[in-house]
Amino acid sequence: MSNRDGNSEIYLKHGMDTTWINLTNIEAGDNWPSWSPDGKKILFQSSRSGNLDIWLMNKDGTDPIQLTDNTDHDYLPSFSPDGNQISFTSWRLEEGDEERTPHIYIMNRDGTGQRRLIQESLNTSAGASWHPGGTKFLYTRKTGEIGANIYEADNEGSFLRQVTDDTLYSGGAEYSPDGSRIIYTSDYGDYTEVVLADAEGNNPEILLSGEQNYYPHWSPDGEWIIFTKIIPDTDGKDLDIYAISVSDPMNQPLLISGPNREAEGRWK
Repeated sequence: MSNRDGNSEIYLKHGMDTTWINLTNIEAGDNWPSWSPDGKKILFQSSRSGNLDIWLMNKDGTDPIQLTDNTDHDYLPSFSPDGNQISFTSWRLEEGDEERTPHIYIMNRDGTGQRRLIQESLNTSAGASWHPGGTKFLYTRKTGEIGANIYEADNEGSFLRQVTDDTLYSGGAEYSPDGSRIIYTSDYGDYTEVVLADAEGNNPEILLSGEQNYYPHWSPDGEWIIFTKIIPDTDGKDLDIYAISVSDPMNQPLLISGPNREAEGRWK
């Protein structure tokens, strides 16, 4: 995602090629791209209908299809490993709710069968991350005024376990491609670190520290992590996309940079 053209758009960049392809190119906010497992489609969230909804387009940006159409925000979409279902976060109000709060939802690939998957409110804007086996997923739930932790549920929404137990914010977790490890972000005072742990949340290792780092995502081979870094002294207005080697954390090549917000990178 980049706002280099004045508003948030989704771009495609091939490796170290300097060519940028604007896939959305519309006067609306489009961001949070997510590849389909077969690499033929891209999920994203867009405000083109007036509020945030989930859309699906071909990998070249053609034939965008609106999957959700709700008066409340639907966002942070992600494909199931088999590509047949889509998880997303929504603020929609349902019968019995006392107030609007974010929940994890699920729907079929074509947008049908939308239903609330996790009945407990997240109390924070965070999405779900599917296990490669498709039987469970990770999600983030706020546990206090400033705290949040990572939890695991099965694909029917039943609670399995709490993965982290931190007093500050830990969230945005994602399973590695082989399901043996997870990556997530954790607040440590004024900084947001990127943390690597085993799939149970044990043996946490800080890969990135001392800065504000967000949106970590695995490379398909599990050897790299792509992430977004807020450039210091820019009041959060300048973001760049980096990668970090899991086996050699000192190896952190800059992938995408500019005097704009370059964020939310995803590998194909």
